[in-house]
Amino acid sequence: MNPPEETPTGSGHGTEIGDAVPVDETELAASRAAARLQRALADDDEARAQLLELHQALSALQTQLREWAELLHLLHQMLVAFSPFYAHLRTLGSVEAGPASGRALLQGWRPCQVAVDRLGDFEGRIAHIRSPHPEGGTATWPDWSARIAALRHEMEERLREEKWSIEGLIDLADQFNHACVCYLNMVDRELRRAIEKAQRLHTQVLGGLR
Repeated sequence: MNPPEETPTGSGHGTEIGDAVPVDETELAASRAAARLQRALADDDEARAQLLELHQALSALQTQLREWAELLHLLHQMLVAFSPFYAHLRTLGSVEAGPASGRALLQGWRPCQVAVDRLGDFEGRIAHIRSPHPEGGTATWPDWSARIAALRHEMEERLREEKWSIEGLIDLADQFNHACVCYLNMVDRELRRAIEKAQRLHTQVLGGLR
């Protein structure tokens, strides 16, 4: 059954349909336009096939946008978790670098461990995005991800040692922060590119109707 085409009444801030999530006027207009388009293309198999192909491309692009956005969020959360540890490390000065102080620092490092684990879990589920290789090819997965994981393990091993230096830990933390920021910037760039591509497709399809 085709969706109703009458204009809904109300305040214009949203329309409730049964117990569903409120649907705004733009979504209702899209439903009406889709119904009319289906009727108009009922006998045009070629146009319907082209629109289906476009729909599949847009669906794939939407999935990529969601994955890039979630990856960006996880990296931001990792930097938030790392920030207190990083700041505290820089205030230690000449603290005795032994097992006791190492265990105390490990407690402050725990939120970073959790954040890195969440990042790894998400990357294992990713199906539609891959990082561009620096030389223009396609990497199997971002080098920054492996770098972050390696630095995480190196930090934990260092803190469990009998003796370590604050200077060495700060250098390791600097590398970890650098890797996280570089990865975040790369993901932000790719998310912006995906958004721009979606905007170009929108313009190509609907721009001629204006």
